[in-house]
Amino acid sequence: MKSIQKLNWGIMGAGIIAHKMADALKITPGCILNAIASKTPAKAKTFANIHRVPNVFSYEEIVSSQEIDIVYVATTHNFHFENARLALEHNKHVLIEKPFVVNAKEAQELVRIARKKKLFLMEAIWTRFLPSVILLKSKIQNKEIGTVKQFNISFGVFVSPEYEKRLKDPALAGGVTLDLGIYPISFVCYLLEEVPIHIKSMTHFSEQGVDETANYVFEFPSGCLANICTSYNLKMKNEAHIYGTKGFIEFPQFSTGERFFVHKHEGTNEIINTTEILEKNNENGFIYQVEEVINCIHQGRLESTIISLDETIAIMEIMDKMREEWGFTYPFE
Repeated sequence: MKSIQKLNWGIMGAGIIAHKMADALKITPGCILNAIASKTPAKAKTFANIHRVPNVFSYEEIVSSQEIDIVYVATTHNFHFENARLALEHNKHVLIEKPFVVNAKEAQELVRIARKKKLFLMEAIWTRFLPSVILLKSKIQNKEIGTVKQFNISFGVFVSPEYEKRLKDPALAGGVTLDLGIYPISFVCYLLEEVPIHIKSMTHFSEQGVDETANYVFEFPSGCLANICTSYNLKMKNEAHIYGTKGFIEFPQFSTGERFFVHKHEGTNEIINTTEILEKNNENGFIYQVEEVINCIHQGRLESTIISLDETIAIMEIMDKMREEWGFTYPFE
């Protein structure tokens, strides 16, 4: 691959999430959005006109282009594996919109190819890179509320019409866990720097046959427990409560909020101090994961320390185990 000064990006898929990424690339130094590809050429042309993208390609053309350094996969979940594999096989660095793929077996294969070819690969779990979330993690790792013992997280919405087809269709790898549930799962693993050793879960299936509302209970090696509830058909409070031996943290607007509250005690029921913490995030939070990609590639790193490939696989394994408990497989698996 040619020497990289500015990274030339190509995007596969021209849906809603691709537009947000295109906007992020425009305002992040060191990036050029060189090409858009879609299975629907008219959609790609419209996208190119909106974002002034010079090239409208097929999938084969975008991965074959000598002008492209990295491909962002923004297609529906069911196509992530084949699209990312195609890009890696053509020696492109790859950023994949979450969820990375549909199951751990697919994740392991992409990681194998990337490591063999010495290419950068990362899951775009953009919330991990937000300044507010990074600051929150520092508070927890510095034990400002003592040893963390419990997470309670709710994350649910009535899905809006533009996302409805993708979330509700089994053929598109729909369901709340891969789409919304992955955020609190990843959030807890990131803050604790652990993955759970015991997993229990249950779900309610939609009429279309995907997980519509789900509850997860995790136990971590440290002894911390996490309770997570999520749904694409309920309006929830969308907040995290993190309980430690010396206090607790309230984090509203899970998990993209800018404000959280640290309540401290001395091992009793009396709160002795409450601090409100505000850490601003850019309106387009995608810029932080883009910056991470740029830094990693320029430094010759093939994966991010903020979301390692081994952790991505481990989180896919968590979701596989829960789907196995439910007897739920996708029609294409």
